[in-house]
Amino acid sequence: MKLKTIILVFTAISILSFKTEKTKLNGTYKIVSEEIVTNGKSTLNIKNDKNSGLKTWSDKYFMFVSSSVVGSQISHSFGGGTYNLSGNEYTEQCDYHVAPNYRGITLKLHLEMKGDTVTQIFPCDDSFYYDKKNCVIQKYVRVD
Repeated sequence: MKLKTIILVFTAISILSFKTEKTKLNGTYKIVSEEIVTNGKSTLNIKNDKNSGLKTWSDKYFMFVSSSVVGSQISHSFGGGTYNLSGNEYTEQCDYHVAPNYRGITLKLHLEMKGDTVTQIFPCDDSFYYDKKNCVIQKYVRVD
């Protein structure tokens, strides 16, 4: 009887230990601003109903969709793939993208999470360093 109990407890612990750990990044976020810094000069784009987007992260995958209106022109963007996050070092493997030249590439970004806000800064080099005078800073706020 004791052997059956020990086997049952061991089996339960083994099954529970294979549970995937969720990251605190999991969820859907709406982009609220995008700052483009070129040669030290900053242009801030506040997102609104005519210029908005969402980005969703699960345990392993990410996806984004966005839309913008300039005059009478509407443009859409979308993409997705897998990601890895280690501290502030974030990489995306783009498996799907509206622009074919982005498919199959790996992007390196600096990612910060504070409460319900995620900030992405790119491009980054292989050491995840970004040039503060030439970068893009995107801020997202959790919507779910």
